Amino acid sequence: MLLVLESHPIQYRVPVYQCMERLRAGACKVLFGTDGSMRGHHDPGFGRAVKWDTELLAGYPFEVLHNQRGDTLEHRTSLHGRGIAARLRRERPAAVLLNGLVFQMDFAAYFAALRLGIPVWLRSETQDAAFDRAPWKEAVRRLCYRLLYRPLQRAFFIGELNRRHLLRHGVAPERLRPARYCVTDPLRDVTRAEKERRRRAARQQLGVADHELVVAFFGKLIPKKNPDLLFAARQLLPEPLRQRTRLLLVGSGELEAGLRARDARAIFTGFINQTALPDYYLAADVVVLPSRRMGETWGLVVNEALQAGCAAIVSDAVGCAEEFKSWERVGVFPVGDVAQLARHLVALSALPRDFDWCRERLAGYSIEAAARALLEP
Repeated sequence: MLLVLESHPIQYRVPVYQCMERLRAGACKVLFGTDGSMRGHHDPGFGRAVKWDTELLAGYPFEVLHNQRGDTLEHRTSLHGRGIAARLRRERPAAVLLNGLVFQMDFAAYFAALRLGIPVWLRSETQDAAFDRAPWKEAVRRLCYRLLYRPLQRAFFIGELNRRHLLRHGVAPERLRPARYCVTDPLRDVTRAEKERRRRAARQQLGVADHELVVAFFGKLIPKKNPDLLFAARQLLPEPLRQRTRLLLVGSGELEAGLRARDARAIFTGFINQTALPDYYLAADVVVLPSRRMGETWGLVVNEALQAGCAAIVSDAVGCAEEFKSWERVGVFPVGDVAQLARHLVALSALPRDFDWCRERLAGYSIEAAARALLEP
């Protein structure tokens, strides 16, 4: 049995464990430090209470350890590691899978597994381009990771930047396996005709005309995500295109009031929960993630946008930019370069909407692909 350590139920990781259970019953068990994400919590990024509306505590073996200190998971001490060593000693799993080395709980499991001779596996999103660091900090960080990664028996990379990070810090190539970042695809079995019907209905509800180009942002309206850039880029579009371009912002956060004042025709939906998101992606034509270099290690909204057949534009600070930059309907621009963002919008606006343009290429970024990778002997 593989024992997986998770801080809390996360809507894009739990489906992998549910799929593993369907593929091979009893192959894994998940230990959560807390179930706070299921009970609802205040998310400072969204600026409101958030409780995911997808089922995350069913369909696979799990246990909640209730190791949380305080109300948030903002610090390394937020999840203590008491009782982890005793649990590993009792359960004696075939391996322990860590999803990061962040909390005290992670390190407690890491060191306990090493003492007990239990193989340690890692699947994290860590990469080296997410932040700008002082040279001395980079040197200390490199040393720490090389020491921590040396005992790993297996490491699963979520994408290209993560793969390079693991190699750079001493993980041997033969110990690396792909388990790329993925999200549930709620549109996988939806017919083209049904997608078109739902797209028309969603656009009608939003007040968008058939001829209008919907340029959308999904996520927290915070400085890190840099949604301001959409408004600046729209102003640089050629006049005919600018007139038919509507901005759609799906999310909430501290920048919302200021953004509303910048464009009276922009559409703000507020926070939308997971199960209602697909129709907003279907309504959109181009999804933009213009994040600053403040820790955007991947950008899963891009996966969701591609599943719905949207074109996508991301800054080069977004981790998945390296992954998708060669795909024909994906544009990448330097952080903050509004002129380059506008040029990508012009180019992508000329393409007809196609729900399935990248569906085959997304197979490697599916829940099942990640589950099978973790189940391989």
